[in-house]
Amino acid sequence: MKSFLFALCLLLATFTQSIAQSVDIAKIDQLLESKIKAGAPGLAVGIIKNGTIVYERYLGLANLQYQIPVEAQTRFNLASVAKQFTALCVLKLVLENKLSLETDIRQYLPQMYPNLKTAIPLKTLLNHSSGIRDFYDLLSISGKPWWRQEGLDNEDALALLMKQKGLNFVPNTEHWYSNSNYTLLAEIVTKVSGTPFPEYAKQLFTDLGMPNTQFCTNYMQVIPFQALPYNDWGDGSWQQYPMMTNLYADGFLYTTLKDQLVFKLAIQKAAAQANSLLNSSQKPIPNTRIQDYGYGLEISPINGYPAVHHSGSTGSYNAQTLRFPGEKLSFIVLSNNGNLWSGSIARQLATQILGRKKEELAYVTRPAQIQAASSPSDLVGQYRSLENNIIRIQLKEDNLYWQMDNNNPRKLIPETGNLYHWDIDEDWKVAFNNRPDSTSTMVLYTKSEQPEVLKKLPPFSPSDAYLQACTGKYFSAELDLNFTIKLSPEKGLIFKREGGKNEIKIEVVQKGELLASDYKMRLETEANGRVIAVLLTYNRVRNLRFEKMD
Repeated sequence: MKSFLFALCLLLATFTQSIAQSVDIAKIDQLLESKIKAGAPGLAVGIIKNGTIVYERYLGLANLQYQIPVEAQTRFNLASVAKQFTALCVLKLVLENKLSLETDIRQYLPQMYPNLKTAIPLKTLLNHSSGIRDFYDLLSISGKPWWRQEGLDNEDALALLMKQKGLNFVPNTEHWYSNSNYTLLAEIVTKVSGTPFPEYAKQLFTDLGMPNTQFCTNYMQVIPFQALPYNDWGDGSWQQYPMMTNLYADGFLYTTLKDQLVFKLAIQKAAAQANSLLNSSQKPIPNTRIQDYGYGLEISPINGYPAVHHSGSTGSYNAQTLRFPGEKLSFIVLSNNGNLWSGSIARQLATQILGRKKEELAYVTRPAQIQAASSPSDLVGQYRSLENNIIRIQLKEDNLYWQMDNNNPRKLIPETGNLYHWDIDEDWKVAFNNRPDSTSTMVLYTKSEQPEVLKKLPPFSPSDAYLQACTGKYFSAELDLNFTIKLSPEKGLIFKREGGKNEIKIEVVQKGELLASDYKMRLETEANGRVIAVLLTYNRVRNLRFEKMD
């Protein structure tokens, strides 16, 4: 019997070694060690191949004050990577016939959107196609960002969401990421299961063999072996990023690399074991238009290989899980170092091991015919995208620049004729079709999407009367917030939020469209031109209505 066990152990060791040999450990070590300087916050990295852990490494410090290194027991905040586990709780209830993906969420949350006629199926929360606004961005608009608020919790988020009257879009028509979806899912799990969500999730983690994984519901809670989050904002000194929130379910899940390896091993083995819960969790959600995002996971190719993945970032914590089902290869990267990006590290590791598969180009990446070169000054102007964004083409020191809203301008590099590409990415090409009438366009070409035609807009110069019509006080019942628009001494417009210290210069982009820093504002007017409301768009909030009060 002893000789049999010895032979079996030898066979297993040989098998594990052969798998590990397909992974260049020395190269991986070299890559990771280049990321972490002495005395810096750290990383935990794991790789699974063919159902075997082939790499597990801990680097840097979990606690700078006491110089405690990152170790196997160190617990990191997964940030949005946690969403797959919230989705897993929902899916478990679905498979137990206690929930239906097709049920309108207001069956469980009747206070939400009482006047909205459109259904909001549960499945649209899971894949971010509900149209529900992101409460973090709603807080930012209010001048109360989450990271400034001590003790902000799920009840606060729910109270804010209950006041919303409108959606970003009709459910199940678009994919627009919103953390609110997963806060609402946690509340639904609580109502259906009869167990507070954190406790329900904790039992799931126990069942999965993940004893060191838990949602944090109180920022003062002691989490054993917690990695503290740090950032160096460019002055050469590390500072701890305070986490004062009591939010959970959309993130704030603390876990160890070892627990995540256990979970990824279970995912790799789920097909052979006919585990319906884990197998279903890795696929798109049935009967939805959204096929590249499922149960808290993105489902899209990386380096040409089909992949299931998700990234997360909260304060100075960041995380990435990345799985290539066909190659039976999984990566986990966890970090408390805000100067690193786990997603980039995971992709670099994937490239080292898999390389890049030659992709068949699915889309046209340049025009068949290129218009002869026009004078750059003739191409200057504003162009409207299909998503109603306005792109400004500007001329500076004889160079053309592309700018969307107030994002950093991108220099356009001429190729041939009226064809240009971005300075940071040659795969982003812009072809101008310049005409003397009002039909000028530019076409954006990328590898990943169909070419997009943007129409050139006529120039607009606001009159004094137009500027005066924009001024006034505006109020949102959904945020209980005022802002004012007033004339500036330079005969322009200024935006000021109630309680805010700063005044923001407004740019009149087009008739009825204003831009104040990151706020896009569309004016709603009566037939006589009187402004009656502003519809404000910011990040993951679209067309938030502010009524004019005077």
